[in-house]
Amino acid sequence: MTKRFFLVVCLIIAASLPAIAQDVPKVEVFGGYTWAGGNFHGVTTSVTGNINSWFGVTADFSGHYGSEQDGPVLINQDAHSFQAGPRFSRRGKRFTPFAYALVGVTRFHASATVGGQHLSDSDTGFASTLGGGLDVTVNDRVAIRAFQIDYFRPNFFGETHDRMRVAVGVVFRFGKK
Repeated sequence: MTKRFFLVVCLIIAASLPAIAQDVPKVEVFGGYTWAGGNFHGVTTSVTGNINSWFGVTADFSGHYGSEQDGPVLINQDAHSFQAGPRFSRRGKRFTPFAYALVGVTRFHASATVGGQHLSDSDTGFASTLGGGLDVTVNDRVAIRAFQIDYFRPNFFGETHDRMRVAVGVVFRFGKK
């Protein structure tokens, strides 16, 4: 019984060695372009602090900007979000797929000029995001975020707005665990 237990422990340790030997950055900083449907384009950035090779905590900041023509009226819109939550990664030598769940707030603002009068309204509300993507390693310090796809759900003006977001960009990696 003792030999069998020792053998199982040795197998578990041997199977864990590649994960232990793997270089995991302490911090990953992402910046890139994002699209949230229609004419809503913007920028997104996130900072992830990695706890171990598969778990980290992400803070995400994004801004989307667009305009919409409603007859003779041009409506300008912008939305800024701050969210945070857990991120799960499966690190490989070349590819790192990941998934995350974020919660936070979104501030939405719309403005228009009608008959020479400037009108404006804004609201801030709860936001949540479920998403994932794929980072492709360039070297120890840089990766390309090939894609990031999110189900983004901000709430403002008493309504829930369901959106898909798509992002691409560059990831900078700092430190090693």
